[in-house]
Amino acid sequence: MRASRGSLGELFRVELPIAHMGLAIVITASVFAGVVWAPGTGVIIAGSFAALFVVALCVALLAGRRGRSAVRAAYKFTFGWADWITP
Repeated sequence: MRASRGSLGELFRVELPIAHMGLAIVITASVFAGVVWAPGTGVIIAGSFAALFVVALCVALLAGRRGRSAVRAAYKFTFGWADWITP
């Protein structure tokens, strides 16, 4: 059980610069979708990631993290997916 938790934790371990890249990709995609299709499309993309961040922040706070630690955990969870697309 401990080994499986450790490997799962390693899978979701993300560095902060990778999360910054994920945020940049979301902003770029939102602006691009807003320009190409409709402004509402860009707002929907940005709003969905904002909602995911709020939910992740609530979970981090309920899990016992406080202050900057909770915000950092929610930020890494929300935008850390960029680690899967970077080499």
